[in-house]
Amino acid sequence: MMVARYFYFYLIKSVFQLIWQAVHLSVLPMLSYTLLKSGPQHLIGNITLTASMLYLSCLHVHRQMYHTGDYTLDITGPLMVITQRVTSLAYSLQDNLTKKEINANSVEQSSVKDQSRMVKIPSPLEYFSYTLAFQTLMCGPVVFYTDYITFIEGDVINEKKNISRDSKEPSPRLAVLYKVAGSVAAAVLYLSLAKKYPLTALEELTDPTSEVARSWSMFYLLWYAYLSTLVVRCKYYHAWLLSEAICNNSGMGFNGYDNNGSPKWDKMSNIDVFGFEFAQNFRDAVSSWNKNTNAWLRTVAYERGGAAWRTARVYALSALWHGFHPGYYLTFFAGGLFTVAAKKVRAFARPMFLQSRPKKLLYDALTFATTRVAMTYATVPFVLLHLSPSLAFYGKLYYSLHFVALGAIFLPATRTCTRSATQNYPELPSTSSKFTKEGQTRDVYEPNGKLKAS
Repeated sequence: MMVARYFYFYLIKSVFQLIWQAVHLSVLPMLSYTLLKSGPQHLIGNITLTASMLYLSCLHVHRQMYHTGDYTLDITGPLMVITQRVTSLAYSLQDNLTKKEINANSVEQSSVKDQSRMVKIPSPLEYFSYTLAFQTLMCGPVVFYTDYITFIEGDVINEKKNISRDSKEPSPRLAVLYKVAGSVAAAVLYLSLAKKYPLTALEELTDPTSEVARSWSMFYLLWYAYLSTLVVRCKYYHAWLLSEAICNNSGMGFNGYDNNGSPKWDKMSNIDVFGFEFAQNFRDAVSSWNKNTNAWLRTVAYERGGAAWRTARVYALSALWHGFHPGYYLTFFAGGLFTVAAKKVRAFARPMFLQSRPKKLLYDALTFATTRVAMTYATVPFVLLHLSPSLAFYGKLYYSLHFVALGAIFLPATRTCTRSATQNYPELPSTSSKFTKEGQTRDVYEPNGKLKAS
């Protein structure tokens, strides 16, 4: 009898929590829609971003203050996604309603039809169906309005090149099976390794008498931190791949055909697992993680204001969007520092390794290992969240990578060897893996929404 009473008590408590938390899923879109309808068009993006970030920040503070270790329903994750949706739409309207939102996976220019969709504010039905679209509401990725409305109206198939209206619609079956298999594999890997490499071991660094603080060397600590953060990343691989499979299964995410005529279902792709895990530089790693959040940050932060503080604006907004745990800010500060330092190191050191293929292979190996170390070093505070264990982790490593990155910023930029190296060895790639010509001429903007730990 007592067990039944406790069961009903927690059931009723959970229902009330669900109702109370779900109210916020309606309040934020309604507030933003009111601003879209009533605010000045030339400032509507800035106003909507400010209002939505303030609303989201209040809930972040509430969660950190009142949510305990007991079971709670956390609505901040879906609200982070809604914030991305309403602000990206608002900035599209602010930009004279002619510029299509940037999508991390789109390679084609906006069509006239895409631009015409943004000439007016969406109707309430269009707006709320977009902001509350179920496929990616819980964990992303962000869906941009023009992509969503094109999907709803069924034009995504017909607007791609070399596709007639009478042709058979491409099937997402293989893409869905592939992504579900990847999601399951990530879940199995997480369940297999979570107990072997728990994050609680890193939290013991705050206790000078613990075995971790007394006996672990710097190298073993980094190795353990790499494995424990890999386990955490598996949760996100699982969630994002499953979310992408849901999008594809509903028909969302078609991105034309490849050179072999096979359909591409990667427009909603939010993670490139192999691109992140085997990246040869910090930029490629960040660009492969939470890709559509990178696109959102580019739209609302990187392209706004002067060029001098672009990287700082992006990382600052990304940290604020995640919440107020000190670990977020330590991670994004390190991420911004490493991004700038990696760019300087690449410009200074890479030409020295282009004179022969063995040197180039050595450079690739060194940059791969350095990227893994730097990414682990930067992201540990993100998953630890709290200040004391994060500083204890950095202290155990003597803040070494911070000092190295600060020193690298002052390296002279030189490219004296590049021309001769590429002339003598034309077979050598001019860039590292996935580093395109466009990426060479464009400033680094990536930061990202890394691991949302609720």
